[in-house]
Amino acid sequence: MENKLGNQLRNLRTKRGISQEELALQAGVSLRTVQRFENAETTPRGDTVQRLFQIFGKSPEEVLDWSMEDNRGFLSTMALSGLTFIFSPLLGIFIPLILWLNRRGKITGVEDLGKKMINFLILMAIPIYLLRAISWIKLQPSANGDISLNGFHEFFGIFIWVNAIAVSLAVTFCIWNSIALFRGKRTFWPISIPIIR
Repeated sequence: MENKLGNQLRNLRTKRGISQEELALQAGVSLRTVQRFENAETTPRGDTVQRLFQIFGKSPEEVLDWSMEDNRGFLSTMALSGLTFIFSPLLGIFIPLILWLNRRGKITGVEDLGKKMINFLILMAIPIYLLRAISWIKLQPSANGDISLNGFHEFFGIFIWVNAIAVSLAVTFCIWNSIALFRGKRTFWPISIPIIR
């Protein structure tokens, strides 16, 4: 952490055209403190770090977020987490959503992957839950209390096919994109509507 902060402090200082002496004077610390911090020889106390970065209108936390790491393994695992769609479409959306929210702004590419993947999985889940709602309505008793199965058999066949197609697409593209991410290639989510932007 100290290396990233020290490097970012040096970058901010040089972009502003401020010398180490000027920075030390403005922050109320010694020149040696600034030099050691930038060279990762030491980590100053928290209040000193705050003062150094406040000169540039930043906090150390903001600066650390600039240092996003490359982690293809995490991206690949995140794409595979969509396989939970097999057990439940909501679970297939919820787990990648948690992973995305947890690592957003910390790993390169996770923002784009999260949005495209979750939008795709939501779109795959919509017909499944829509048909489940219709089937529940069709199985409701009539006014006289009778439950009629007229037309339900045909509808059930449609439900099975739509469910199979949606799950197959979700599984196929989660695996496909996981492999692509592991190899460092671009992802492809064929159908998505921008629900999450």
